[in-house]
Amino acid sequence: MTLVKSDIPKLLEAGLKTVFFEAYDAAIGDWERIATVVPSEQDTETYAWLGSVPKMREFKDERLPAGLLEQSYTIKNKTWEASIAVDRAALEDDLYGQIKLRVQGLAREAKRHVDEIVFSLLGDGFTTTCHDGQYFFDTDHSEGESGAQSNKGTAALSSTSLQSAITAMMKFKDDRGKVLGIVPDLLVVPPDLQWTALELLNSTYYPDLIAAGAGEQKLSANPLKGRVDMVVSPYLTDTNDWFLLATKWVVRPVIFQSRVPVEFAALEGQSETGFLRDQYIYGVRARYNAGLGLWQTAYGSQVS
Repeated sequence: MTLVKSDIPKLLEAGLKTVFFEAYDAAIGDWERIATVVPSEQDTETYAWLGSVPKMREFKDERLPAGLLEQSYTIKNKTWEASIAVDRAALEDDLYGQIKLRVQGLAREAKRHVDEIVFSLLGDGFTTTCHDGQYFFDTDHSEGESGAQSNKGTAALSSTSLQSAITAMMKFKDDRGKVLGIVPDLLVVPPDLQWTALELLNSTYYPDLIAAGAGEQKLSANPLKGRVDMVVSPYLTDTNDWFLLATKWVVRPVIFQSRVPVEFAALEGQSETGFLRDQYIYGVRARYNAGLGLWQTAYGSQVS
C-alpha cells in the first residue's frame, strides 16, 4: 500500500497515543500509597461517614444492629488539561523523535499532577476541615463516645516525637469508644527532613544522643528501624512539618475521586488550527479531584 501525505496525520495520532499511554503507565506516582481511589459518576460526590462498623460479638439470643452516626464530606470534580503545539514543518522535516519526547513529557506531567494535589492536601490539613467539621489535623476530634482525641503535634521530627505519634494513632477510638486498631506504616516528609527521617528509620543504633555524665552516647539498638516506610514529597512546602499515615486502612488519609480517566486527543490534518496556524495540537484531559479521608488514619506535626 502506498502512503500519501494525507495519511500521515492519522498514523501519527495513533502512534503518539500509544507513546503517551506507555509513558503514562510507566510513570510512578507516590499518591497511590496514601489515597483511596473512588470512581465518580457525577459532578459532585457527597461521602456520608456513617460511624464505624460494630465490633464482632458472640451471637447469643439475637442480633443487635448498631445505630449510625452520620457525617458528610463533599468533593467537587475539576477538569484538567495540558496541551502542546507542533509545527507542521517539524513533521515535514521528519522530527518525529523530538515530538515523541514532548508527548512522553506530557504523560509524565499528567501523572505528576495527581501527586501534587494529593500531597498538597496533607500540608493543607492543618487549616482544612474534614468530615467531622474539625480541621483534619486537630487536637480535639470527638465522635460519639470516642472522647477528645488529637492527631496533631507540634514537635520536631525525632525518635521521641515519632514514637509518640505511633502510640497515639494506635490508641484512636471509634464513635462507640472501641479501639480502631489502626497501625501507622508510612512517614511522609518534605525534602528538608529526608536525611533526618532516613537516620531515624534506618540506623542500627539509636539515632538520638542522650546525656551520659560528662559526655553523650547512643543506645545500642534503634527501636524505629524498619518500623515504618518513608516517602519524600516535594509538594510539602513547610520544611519542618511531618506526617505519619496508616495506608492499609479501608479509607486512607486522602480520597482521589476519578470522574473521567486521562484521555489523549489530537487536532491534526484539516483542523482549523492546522489550517490557520500550520500547527498540530496534542493534549491530555481528565476530570478528577482529591479530598481528605479519615483523620484517624493520619497524624501531622506542625512545627513552628
